[in-house]
Amino acid sequence: MDFQIERKPSLRWLFIGSLVIGLIGDYLFYGKDFGISYPLFVLCLYGLFFWQARERIHLRFSQDQAFAWLLTLPTFLLALTFFLYDNLFFHLLNFMIVPFLLVAQTMLLSRRYKREWHSFGFFGEIVEMVMYHTLRHTRIPFVLLSRRIRSRVDGTKYRMAKKVLTGIGISLPLLLVVLTLLSQADGVFGHFLEEIPRMLFDWDSAEALFRLVLIGSVALVSFGYLYSSLGPGQHDVAAAPVIREEKKIAWDGVIVVTILTIINVVYAAFTVIQISYLFGGAQTALPDGMTYAEYAKKGFNELVVVTIINFILLVSSMYLVSREKPLTYRIVQVLLSLLTVCTSFMLYSAYFRLSLYQEAYGYTYSRLLAHAFMVFLFVLFAIALLRIWRSGFSLPKYYGIAAIAAYVIVNYLNIDVVIAENNIQRYHETGEIDTEYLAGLSSDAVPVIMTLAQDKSVGESVMQQIREKVEDLEEESDWQSFNLARSRAQAYVE
Repeated sequence: MDFQIERKPSLRWLFIGSLVIGLIGDYLFYGKDFGISYPLFVLCLYGLFFWQARERIHLRFSQDQAFAWLLTLPTFLLALTFFLYDNLFFHLLNFMIVPFLLVAQTMLLSRRYKREWHSFGFFGEIVEMVMYHTLRHTRIPFVLLSRRIRSRVDGTKYRMAKKVLTGIGISLPLLLVVLTLLSQADGVFGHFLEEIPRMLFDWDSAEALFRLVLIGSVALVSFGYLYSSLGPGQHDVAAAPVIREEKKIAWDGVIVVTILTIINVVYAAFTVIQISYLFGGAQTALPDGMTYAEYAKKGFNELVVVTIINFILLVSSMYLVSREKPLTYRIVQVLLSLLTVCTSFMLYSAYFRLSLYQEAYGYTYSRLLAHAFMVFLFVLFAIALLRIWRSGFSLPKYYGIAAIAAYVIVNYLNIDVVIAENNIQRYHETGEIDTEYLAGLSSDAVPVIMTLAQDKSVGESVMQQIREKVEDLEEESDWQSFNLARSRAQAYVE
């Protein structure tokens, strides 16, 4: 053994709790769609962690762990989306992000980390905790069982049984390959090979065996992770601050001032043109062959790319420019502030262009998410503006907080409803609407789309597509799969 194993009574309760988690997971998820089951399972995981943490590390609330405790809010809010909404895109993302936040929070609370949570090194520690320490400690139940058997069985018989089991384990993959090849080589042999499992047990028995394997796997992973987070081991660390070495400054201040001055002059000219043509609506002065709609649409992607380039230049200059000459560095601060303001105006220009494009061609997922991304970039630039004038301001820390908050907000904006409402409003103004796209939205949008039911032009088509959509929804006979949006959609149609 290359790790310590703590006393057995404590391990017994930990394994029992992990086994209960495996059974709960099977009861909530097996053969069922995600619904209210997901937040309930997250609550069970929290319960098991806090129960074991209270017994092992005397978990308490402290000011230095305030962020770790606050992570409970976004983690559970994202888990709750499986019950409140029916957006498949965000469900897929949240299925991965919720466990990630849960692991990060428990590592912070149990102080099993060496680097600050807003550094890239902390992400590496999460991977190490899950992929190495957790899997390594899943062996503990088998080691303890082996020791117990060894203490009660003659040494010679134990060694013999161990060798036999090892041989069986090694031969199983080889046997699987050989049987597959033989069954393909001889059809009669393959037929009898398929009949053997049916003679030995029915499909229900096979399903029960499969479910037992899943329960055991979930229990072992839960046990391994909790033992890695709360048990003894060489990877235990204290949350002591990491002493950072001073970064070597490589960028000369005069060079940076020259670069920023040239770029800002170009951006200032761009801003004047934007005010004159895009926002001023000076259509008569546009170049020949270019309409105002084409002018508003063209350049959105280019503006976003320029914004990202400016963002990289801004962050790099803040961290790498020389501070040996105070006056030169002050000029750099002023120029970086001007760069931030100009870039923010570019973001607004891109936002405005996309808004005009949506009004002309309709609202979609990609266009609304692009809007949200630009707002998020604006927040990042606002935080960077604070960092320019406050050297002790931690940029990665507040960027991390902003990213978590922004993602939770986007989840709760209910994008499907926003798309449906705006497209219906656009329909009343222009008479144009894509009913097939509306019907392809999730169940969240059904109550809004149903407002078109009485419309003489598209009402019949919309109702037919909505009925087909609701009929495709599986009957939720299991309470674990209950989803508020799907239930509300069925109620509206009925």
